[in-house]
Amino acid sequence: MRRVLREAALILAAVAVVGTVANLLPARRIAWWGQGQEPPRAGQDFQLLDVDSAHVMWESLPGVLFVDTRTPAEFQAGHLPGAVRLELTSLKEMLTPELREKLSQAQAVILYGSSAEADIEQLLAQALRRELPSLPVPYVLTGGFPLWQAAGFPVEEGS
Repeated sequence: MRRVLREAALILAAVAVVGTVANLLPARRIAWWGQGQEPPRAGQDFQLLDVDSAHVMWESLPGVLFVDTRTPAEFQAGHLPGAVRLELTSLKEMLTPELREKLSQAQAVILYGSSAEADIEQLLAQALRRELPSLPVPYVLTGGFPLWQAAGFPVEEGS
């Protein structure tokens, strides 16, 4: 029993050390970790939007822009109509003048990913608001692409 407890304590200590080191490396740091920034806040940095409301918004407003945060392969296989792809880790490089203009002209920006987890989309919404202060508060699609697809709403393929 003592051996098991000792091994468990060693494993926990190793995980704590590795986790601490991983968060201290600049390339692996969570977006707000150690930078004096706050995590994204609902209502200020983003608003949550269910799939049915997103579909109604897309059908009724001419200026809805979907932003896909998934991998290039996932995007190529299928994405929401007219979507553009953006990566949080490459935002500065991907945010071309043309894309800045497109985002600025959108009546609503809806971010979505590959799952119900929307952490990346919330962080990206916050980053977009910092880069484009005039951008209306973006929406984050709850349930992401899988829920949109499961509802039978339109999907485009290719780039």
